[in-house]
Amino acid sequence: MFDKIEIERFRGIRHASIEGFRQINLFFGKNNCGKSSLLESLFLVSGLSNPLLPVHVNFMRGYGRSSLNDLKLDFYNLDSGLPIRIRMENEEKRDLRISLSEQNQNSVSLNADGANILSNLEEVEYGLKLDFRIDDTHFESQLRFGSADSNDATRIVSEQYVESLRCTYLTPKYDFGASIRGLKNILQNKDERFIVEGLKLIEPRVRDFIFTDNDMLVDVGFAKRIPVNMMGDGARKIVSLLTAVYDCRDGVLLIDEISNGFHYSVMRSLWAVLINSAVRNNTQLFVTTHDTDSIKGLRDAALKEFADIVAAFKLLKTSDDELKAYHYSLESLDYSINQEIEVR
Repeated sequence: MFDKIEIERFRGIRHASIEGFRQINLFFGKNNCGKSSLLESLFLVSGLSNPLLPVHVNFMRGYGRSSLNDLKLDFYNLDSGLPIRIRMENEEKRDLRISLSEQNQNSVSLNADGANILSNLEEVEYGLKLDFRIDDTHFESQLRFGSADSNDATRIVSEQYVESLRCTYLTPKYDFGASIRGLKNILQNKDERFIVEGLKLIEPRVRDFIFTDNDMLVDVGFAKRIPVNMMGDGARKIVSLLTAVYDCRDGVLLIDEISNGFHYSVMRSLWAVLINSAVRNNTQLFVTTHDTDSIKGLRDAALKEFADIVAAFKLLKTSDDELKAYHYSLESLDYSINQEIEVR
């Protein structure tokens, strides 16, 4: 499992160095302090060879453009002259550099639209290059765009490296459809019990569920099973979370704003189910929140039995855009909460 990360020039983070990760990691702090950017950094370095990921992290924020200027949004201060660099360590060392290239095309099209002719229009090729190292072995991959107004790209990946790490990023707007697909593996392996236990947090009458016609039907004691969609966002998010933990066994799960969709009263039980599922599947969790009930819920769920596998970090950004992380023990989280360091 990863135990530290170092970030240089990614989004609004000029520099960050955080260590002391454990199996369950919570990052909390005010809005716009860098929580999501930190998770995105973890996501990028978990998929070293995939040149689409720098584009996908923008898509996950609901920004679906990939022009030259759009790609510059990933670079600190919008300056693509220096590469993004992300390093992480576990039993291996991962070192990722992301650079942006652009050049004028030598070949041009003579077909012009008479209604739209500009005297200063230049055709520009641009792309992303990922240089990465696993320990001392170097690889690279690229994503090339043909022109500034093209939606098509060519992906060039290293044939010598195949990513073995499984990592999933759950945004606040999670894809429940992906969770439904993942349920097939759970049912095949007869591991549906921990999904049922999670759903009981929302509805104690839940007995079981079945999967049919691409729909999840839940028995809550009525004459017929009902679609899980009818149980509300909280039920669907629990299914998404637990399915993702299962799908990322021996890997990494990133969860942005865990409290979205949940009533504060279920947070302790939600953390208890998540921690037990992560331990069972050997999944490392990195979770963000700005909500005090999420922090209290983690403290109460982990304090007695799981304190040695949990780490909580308060994130603050300095005036020169260095991301600072202050490691809190579970016992000292009360101080942070009482001082109202985090704000809803």
